[in-house]
Amino acid sequence: MRKLFAKIAVILVLLAAFDVLAGVVLDWLRDHSPDGRYYKTKYSLEACDEDVVVIGSSRGEINYVSQIIEDSLGMRCWNASRGGQGTPYFRAIQEGVLSRYAPKIVILNIDDNDLETQPNYEHAGVLRPFYQSHPEIRPILDKTSPFEWLLLKSRLYAYNSSYYYLIRPYFIQGLDGKTSDKGWKPRLEKMNVEINGDLEPEPNKVPLHPESVALFDTLVHKFQERGCKVFLVVSPNFGRTVSASSAIEYLRKTSRERDIPLFIYSNDTAFITKPGYYVDPDHLNVEGAQIFTQHLIRQIKPLVHSNHLSQHVDTVR
Repeated sequence: MRKLFAKIAVILVLLAAFDVLAGVVLDWLRDHSPDGRYYKTKYSLEACDEDVVVIGSSRGEINYVSQIIEDSLGMRCWNASRGGQGTPYFRAIQEGVLSRYAPKIVILNIDDNDLETQPNYEHAGVLRPFYQSHPEIRPILDKTSPFEWLLLKSRLYAYNSSYYYLIRPYFIQGLDGKTSDKGWKPRLEKMNVEINGDLEPEPNKVPLHPESVALFDTLVHKFQERGCKVFLVVSPNFGRTVSASSAIEYLRKTSRERDIPLFIYSNDTAFITKPGYYVDPDHLNVEGAQIFTQHLIRQIKPLVHSNHLSQHVDTVR
């Protein structure tokens, strides 16, 4: 039995050593990525200091052209959005940003049904490789599972299911947008469909999920508490009009109570009836994103300058 326990101990030590060594290699690949998802997440958490920050899911990532925002507002812009994500990821990015500084302007892209389902903390698992180095995001990731904090002692676990996206930028660059695009992910394709008849009818209302609402409220409150000017935006989808979902009604309520400008494009026929603006029913292509961003910023610009936003950047020391 003593020999057996000794062998088991040796195996465990070797596994731990391999995990540590693999973690060193994986962390190096993460920290030196030329572009891609890990480059973007690392920059958002650790380095971005732009005046304007865009936060959202894939619609936020694809629909908002950073350069147009910069040229129009005369402020530097970073698009910190990430496809497939929701409020848990948004909150984690917020914690990383606010631990360093407070942006002057935050544009939050909220989907028309974002607050109606339970928050998916597992999707925010893409942030696991940053768990050890960013204590501010740990409370969010810990909600993935009761043993998440323990599992994340392993660096191999932290990168589980992410190796492809970690290595890809070293061989194929620009698939998630060039670094010069400042977080925007342009899509070049165009849809070939037309609207035959009426738009899809307004979907049935779904009750709000209390936990999603609480996360959203915290998101807005923390930005406003730090003096950020917040803008809420609902992006358009092709062929579908949504004007009164439970989420949109809550956004309107939040807009009134917190004095936050809200821009709803999910029922705007100037966008939802134009297939040439889309790469698929849910995302704008380059042309559509440019037109959408220009239209949005024309509305935001007077509100920005009327408030005389200070040039001072609130930096955490």
